[in-house]
Amino acid sequence: MSGTGSWYIYEMARFLSEAWFDELSVGAERLAEAHGAAGQAGAREHVSEAKRGATDSRAPGLVVEVIASGAPEGEVRYQLVMELDGPRLVSRREDFHRAQVELRAGYATLAGIASGELSAIDALSAGLARVSGNIAALSVNQSGIGGLDLLPSAVRATTTFE
Repeated sequence: MSGTGSWYIYEMARFLSEAWFDELSVGAERLAEAHGAAGQAGAREHVSEAKRGATDSRAPGLVVEVIASGAPEGEVRYQLVMELDGPRLVSRREDFHRAQVELRAGYATLAGIASGELSAIDALSAGLARVSGNIAALSVNQSGIGGLDLLPSAVRATTTFE
């Protein structure tokens, strides 16, 4: 963000760029502040994922590794980690857990899902995305991932999906 006086220019982060992952962390922090102290604790965990790394003794309920091919930065990997206190996104490989499930799709497909223009089910049905690994783990965790939207509307509004 830059500007003088009351005029501000917001730079929009490109989907799956480092700037976008940073903005997503800030968005999670703001979302937690809006939901009170319990939410703040969850956001601090999300933002401080690098500090936890391999020393975290809690085993997540489900780890889905998302692999985007064809992104402007090349292949991009991140993880959706389902824990008792809610989902979080992990973008640093050194903080990755062992994934039970992999979701592979092209950048355009994942951008469509993240922007709300395409549902994950439609992408899978059309063969635009592939799921592999322990598919049963998805069924076991269906209640936690059913309506999951990890992209806060404020971040979605400031993201470019080119």
